[in-house]
Formats: sequence, C-alpha cells, structure tokens
Amino acid sequence: MSADIRANGAFIRRQMREAARRGADIAHFSEAALSGYAGSQFDSFRSYPWDELADETRRARELAAELRLWTILGTAHPQERGKPLNSLYLIAPTGRIVKRYDKCFLMPHDRKHYAAGHRLVTHTLNGAKFGLLVCFDFRFPEIWREYLKRRCRLVFLSSYLASPKRNRVMESVAPATMATRASENFFWLVANNTSGEKPWSTSRVIRPDGSAALEAPPGRPAVLTFTIDLAGDAAR
Repeated sequence: MSADIRANGAFIRRQMREAARRGADIAHFSEAALSGYAGSQFDSFRSYPWDELADETRRARELAAELRLWTILGTAHPQERGKPLNSLYLIAPTGRIVKRYDKCFLMPHDRKHYAAGHRLVTHTLNGAKFGLLVCFDFRFPEIWREYLKRRCRLVFLSSYLASPKRNRVMESVAPATMATRASENFFWLVANNTSGEKPWSTSRVIRPDGSAALEAPPGRPAVLTFTIDLAGDAAR
C-alpha cells in the first residue's frame, strides 16, 4: 500500500487471485488499501488523481466478477461537497458495489482530510450476518453493541498502520481491545492491518471468546485464509 494507486491496484488484484485460488468466499483488504492514506502517504487530496482511482476500482470490480469473489476494499470515496470519506466498498461476485461503509470515528489528523461517516452497514453471506468497521472505530464499544443489536455474528475491521514509528502503547492496547470487543459481544472478528515494519497490530482472526485463531507474520505482506464455523458458537 502506497500513494501509487496503480501499484496498489496491481497488488490487490494479485492477492484477490491468491485468495480465490485458496477457495475463499470473501477477500478483505486494509483501510485505504487502494487509495493510499491522506496525511500519511500523501499530503492532501488537493490535485488527487480521482480518475485513476476510479479506473483501478473498476479493475478490482471486474476481477471480483471474474473470480466470483466477494471483496471488501479499503479506499477513499469522493463527495460532491465536503471532504472525501474513508470507506470500505463491499463488492459482490457480480462486480457490483452493493454496500459502502464510511469510517465514523476519526482521529484529529484524519479530520484534516476526511469527513466522518454516520451509518452502520451490515450484509449476510452464507448465512452469516456481518458488519464493517474501519480502524479507530474499534475503540468505541457502542458501535459494536449496535451491530450486536442488529444480530451480526461477525465483524470485518480494516486498519492502517498510520505511522512508521513503533507505537508500544498500541501494540498492547489494540490487540487487547479487539479481543475484548469480540468476546463481550461474542463476535468472530477478522481484523487486518497494513504490513509496515512496525505494525501496532498484525492481521488476525479472533474467535468469539477473544482468543486468536490465526495471525499474520509481522512486517511483511501475506494472504491468510480461514474458515469460520458459526455452528460451533453454542455459547451465544
């Protein structure tokens, strides 16, 4: 992931093909995976190549249709008025964008570049109802409780490293908070992060009891595949 939209798109398509080769039903990408992250990887959205982003989005959608692969794609979404949104596109195996989630809770540096979202998004796949979240959203229990009220069983959380500097506080706080949010709501949690040199949390799958079922190696790109079995969630 970088400020180079074309390079991001090519990398995403390679990982989509690998996910499909492994038999995945859905591929899940990190926050701003296609667009790059404003304020970190590039200074601002002034003179941003939106046409290039639209073209790479089209190519991802076409590949999703070719592979028959559900895809959660992190990107920036332009608005006619106001700042862009930090968004996740849910792309169906037809290639159509069926849902869009916009990051609701923004850090102060985010607010310089992005507008906040104001709605939650759910969808059902293979009998599993899931919700979408982006990065800093995970710190707020009320947003998880609302997904519980909507009878979700699974949450996909997309994050971005945000800084190349090591953050020792987040290294302990983030995994603990994610495990707590999963266990207190009895959710499966699929949480990814960009693979910088010093990620504050590696990509992982967390069980409804808060334990880690699978974790990516730190500091390098990887494709993880995991089968979630809701039938075993008897404690719910």
